[in-house]
Amino acid sequence: MGRRLTRRGFAKGLVIAPLVLAGCGEPAAGQIEQDRLPLAQVNPWGTNTFLHQDAESWRKRKTLQMVKDAGIGWIKQHFPWADIEQSGPGQYIDPLWKTSTWEKYDEIVDLAEEAGIEIVARIDRVPAWARPEESTSTKPPSQLEDFGRFIETIVARYRGRIRHYQIWNEPNLAHEWGGRRPDAAGYVDLLRTAFMAAQAVDPEVLILNAPLAATLERSARAQVELEFLREFYGAGGGDYFHIHSANAFGLGFPPEDPPDPEVLNFRRVELSRAIMVANGDGDKPIWFNEYGWNASPPDFPPHLLVWSRVDEDVQAEWTVRGVEYARANWPWAGVFCVWFFLRQYIDVDPDESEFYFRMVDPDFTPRPVYRAVARAATGK
Repeated sequence: MGRRLTRRGFAKGLVIAPLVLAGCGEPAAGQIEQDRLPLAQVNPWGTNTFLHQDAESWRKRKTLQMVKDAGIGWIKQHFPWADIEQSGPGQYIDPLWKTSTWEKYDEIVDLAEEAGIEIVARIDRVPAWARPEESTSTKPPSQLEDFGRFIETIVARYRGRIRHYQIWNEPNLAHEWGGRRPDAAGYVDLLRTAFMAAQAVDPEVLILNAPLAATLERSARAQVELEFLREFYGAGGGDYFHIHSANAFGLGFPPEDPPDPEVLNFRRVELSRAIMVANGDGDKPIWFNEYGWNASPPDFPPHLLVWSRVDEDVQAEWTVRGVEYARANWPWAGVFCVWFFLRQYIDVDPDESEFYFRMVDPDFTPRPVYRAVARAATGK
């Protein structure tokens, strides 16, 4: 995720694919529906949950009930490999509590199923035994086969219950790639391993590639996502996913603000779409891993506003307008997972700008964006 406060910036000379963009012009509603890709014919409303961080079952149940009541049909939920296979290959016992590490994830799947909510499972975070000493959990595994075996295990365990798996998160950022310079070809190797393992167990399962952080930075810390995506395709990555994941933060711009290679805004995803089409992937949809506008308070320190800011009422309005724009103009757009539903204070606190994406407070008080999404999704 990059910082962006003005429309134009410092990505001079960025070469992009020809802009044959589905978002241009004003297509008729009937034509959009006729052209909508099969995997975009879904309830577009999703959200990001952190149910694995809630120890109490009643909180998980209440979260999912509020998700359901708002008409939201999808949750993007983390299933960290490091939390499940903690101690060694095939070891699924918590060494401290001596309980199954699957227990809380089984409960999440059970509760989501009861609520009629589909899960997109995000898989990443490498256990200590599967990576070099003194490395972070975002570093790719030393042996890709270990990751492949875990993918086989989780897909088999939840076969027919979880149908969508996202492999990794934002590999164009060094801090999501073990502190190393981003490496598109290296990510393709990891994705290929996961894709082949999942398909061997369940040919019906759908794989989402990792969403890329929208950024204008070119350094050892980050790579412009458009450049990373071209390198990803150059390394053969197009063969190993069914659904392309993207992030779509609007920052300070309304959802209709046009795409520009020097700007981070909602419609920037059209530039990624053009790269997909140029590489023969026009038949694949885009689902949105993280989506929304930040509503930090007016007096929030400006230097900490990573995603700019808008008022809460504007956040609510633009969140709905963005999905409406996509449904009217992008026949390839599927699920929009609003960032985020609810997180505990221990995870993110009011001193961080990220806190102000929330749809619901930690005490379950709904914010304006929750109410706006509920009205849009349910018609009530």
